[in-house]
Amino acid sequence: MPNLGFDIGGTNLRVLRLNEDGSSSALQQQEHPNEPEAIISVVVKLARTFIKETTKTIETIGVGCAGHVLPTGVIKSSPNLPNFINLPLKQILEEEIQTQVIVENDANCSAWAEHQIGAGVGIENLLVASFGTGIGAGLILGGSIFRGSYGLAGEVGHMTLEENGRPCPCGNYGCWEQYSSGAELSNLIAKNNTKAVPYERTLTEFGEKVAIGFRNLSHILDPEMIILTGGITSIGDPLLKAIQQAYFRKVGHRDNGKLTQIKLGMFGNEAGALGAALIASAQEKIQ
Repeated sequence: MPNLGFDIGGTNLRVLRLNEDGSSSALQQQEHPNEPEAIISVVVKLARTFIKETTKTIETIGVGCAGHVLPTGVIKSSPNLPNFINLPLKQILEEEIQTQVIVENDANCSAWAEHQIGAGVGIENLLVASFGTGIGAGLILGGSIFRGSYGLAGEVGHMTLEENGRPCPCGNYGCWEQYSSGAELSNLIAKNNTKAVPYERTLTEFGEKVAIGFRNLSHILDPEMIILTGGITSIGDPLLKAIQQAYFRKVGHRDNGKLTQIKLGMFGNEAGALGAALIASAQEKIQ
């Protein structure tokens, strides 16, 4: 059966249909107003449209959402979706759409897509970092999604990069995503353009901040591969090379250059929605 996959990020909402043959519909994307009722309304409307237009029954819908997602499908909190507090998203959507809904963290969805059919196929220990409004990571350890004891694993954007640094919506200061998110790259490009700073130098500056986070994570997780997903990956090789050069430049106890590959994901902005649909498909087969 075909499945739908939604990706609710801090700024955008995305959806696609995953067909039985592995193909997918074109990704639909739109900015959302960051209010729970309005976002839910859009998800319900899009889901009903897909269900109506699809010839075969859609039995399961996967929803990836930024933030702390409980196994019950409740969004406990989300720094970049500040009004998503103890929101029973699964229950609400199932009541509205009358279809089974699986809710998962959006970065976990992206990681699952890359692990199952993307750049990380066959990699047992994989870090997939998604750069958007913030930074989230999906951790594939031993071939399975690692969620941690409380579902909070992968909130890497909130590692402290600079003590007493910039304020973050999570309540802390100096979080990594305040210096290395897709939103920060856009700000940096705009600021440096006014100073006539070459684009390559801007990417080098940004790459250094990203690499600091990756080096820290590598010492903790020892991944075989790191994959970048999210909107910033549309820049392609120039960005990848800037991050690789910064990451591999420093050699310490862990010889990163010999141990870890860094790649761009295969699916760009589609990764979250595609992974949500794949997780929905797996759940359908289990039942």
